Amino acid sequence: MSNFSVKPLRSGSSGNLTLVEHAGTTILVDAGLSSQRGLVSALSEAGSHWDDIDAVLVSHLHADHIHPSAVACCARHEVPILLHEKNLRAFSRRVLSRSSMSGPLRTFGAEPFSVGSIGVVPFAVPHDAEGLTCGFRIEALAGDREARVSMATDLGSGGNGLYERFVDSDLILIESNYDPVMLTNSHRNHYDRARVDSDVGHLSNEQAGKFLVRVMQESRKLPRAVVLCHLSADHNTPAKAVGTVREILSRYGFGHVPVHAARRHGASPRFLAVDMPRQ
Repeated sequence: MSNFSVKPLRSGSSGNLTLVEHAGTTILVDAGLSSQRGLVSALSEAGSHWDDIDAVLVSHLHADHIHPSAVACCARHEVPILLHEKNLRAFSRRVLSRSSMSGPLRTFGAEPFSVGSIGVVPFAVPHDAEGLTCGFRIEALAGDREARVSMATDLGSGGNGLYERFVDSDLILIESNYDPVMLTNSHRNHYDRARVDSDVGHLSNEQAGKFLVRVMQESRKLPRAVVLCHLSADHNTPAKAVGTVREILSRYGFGHVPVHAARRHGASPRFLAVDMPRQ
């Protein structure tokens, strides 16, 4: 049985990319670093290279999730970029036109699709990017069962049944962007603070915790780990995010579920969706 693993390489407004691996297939979810050198360096921290990547899966079109530098890297190494069909026109105008090179480009809709041994189920999340912002349920056959990783790293709210997309996941990656008190006391102007706090902005630590409680209450099994993503550099700290979410989970009897914060400027640990087989 080949390991099914997820490794956030960068997470935050300065750039996002997450490595997903299973049975010889490797995909990147987002590639939002502003230089080709930075992307190469991030991959090398996981022992990977562009030639190892089978596809880049784009959640939405903000520059911290897909950047012209990544388009050039993908073109050079013939790595296909996969994005929602509703984002194609804006991608061509905002990203592709600013890249020195262009390579394979494929679109997806609402239906599940596969990249090698990895299955992907896209779903819409509320966020103010042009076009459509996606979360993903990523699935792979691990031994005699299907393992599931659910992720959404930019979303303003978790309502409208979105929690159902995360039920029975083996790993959950969810945004935990800001602490409300830190946001209120921020140096940013009123418009920026209101945007972050809106239903199409970002998820607070408390919102993330309550969302996770709902997911776990509806699940037949609990996740092996929760990874908090896209923490604000100005309105949050890893300790505050993890502490708030753990406290909320503990209040409802889920305090034993491990909670981690993805790193902003370096690679996070590799999280396994299933136990490693014994040799």
